[in-house]
Amino acid sequence: MTYDIAYAGPRNRYTVATDAGPLIVHNCGYGMGAQKFQDALKNGFPPVELPLDETRRIISVYRDTNWKIVQLWRNAQNALVAMSRGDTSPIDVHGLLEVVPDAPGIRLPSGLIVRYDDLRFDETEKGVQFHYNTRQGRTRIYGGKVVENVTQGVARCIIGEQMLRIAKTYRVVLTVHDSIVCLVRDEEVPEAQAFIEAEMRRPPEWAPGLPVDCESGVGKSYGDCN
Repeated sequence: MTYDIAYAGPRNRYTVATDAGPLIVHNCGYGMGAQKFQDALKNGFPPVELPLDETRRIISVYRDTNWKIVQLWRNAQNALVAMSRGDTSPIDVHGLLEVVPDAPGIRLPSGLIVRYDDLRFDETEKGVQFHYNTRQGRTRIYGGKVVENVTQGVARCIIGEQMLRIAKTYRVVLTVHDSIVCLVRDEEVPEAQAFIEAEMRRPPEWAPGLPVDCESGVGKSYGDCN
């Protein structure tokens, strides 16, 4: 069963029900199309078989409902065009992301730059296709992918600030994606857990009101904390 966005729980995100529980289709937010959506479900665990017409319908409903996200993809695509011309272009409505044509890249609120070295484009049957240099060679880039890059970059900025604050009180020993792992004495666990959760729920000063939340666990090893 596939539930419409409007009825997909308190966070209003797409949910596909499987025997293992609901799956959140988050890649839709980065421009995933119907074919990739179908493949992702088919290769999931357990696999979910949906006809292409149904995945097209799901993607269409997602984009119609979340039109502001679609507009963000367009803004990011326009930023690629601007960068290729040595120009700038706005991306987000708050101006937190700055196009830096000389890099070329996009400056995050922390000052770090997501770079697209040697950004170029080709005219193809599908339209203009942008690509840039990476350590693995040239790779394609497009508006939805830019949004993914800067989203993950901003998320890393947020958790980096949280980690620095937490480290002033407790020993940070590991970070994995959006997780922070600390080593504390047994008798300090309740107080430390409450402190860490509070710090990880605090939005950064440059994004007041950002809905940041977390969950935590305690264990003798990292695996026991999940």
